[in-house]
Amino acid sequence: MHLTLFSHSPNLVNEVDMIIIALFQHISSCLQRYTTRKKLSALSHHLRKDLGIMQDSFEAEVSKGNVFTLIKELIAAPHLAAAKKNRTEGK
Repeated sequence: MHLTLFSHSPNLVNEVDMIIIALFQHISSCLQRYTTRKKLSALSHHLRKDLGIMQDSFEAEVSKGNVFTLIKELIAAPHLAAAKKNRTEGK
């Protein structure tokens, strides 16, 4: 199902569809990282040791498990995607 607003340009519809899909994928990835960091913080020291998670990397990841980091990661994606597109186009 396509947006009727852009029915005069099928290429634009495809681009809009791809942007929407990419946006949902990015949101999903950010939420998954956030929940994984929250679950990581609940692991016991012995289990982290068994898994081979070093204390410094554990602390670094757990410190990112907050709403502010989630919002920052959600906002950062469009800027990163635009920079990557500019690099690939040679601008």
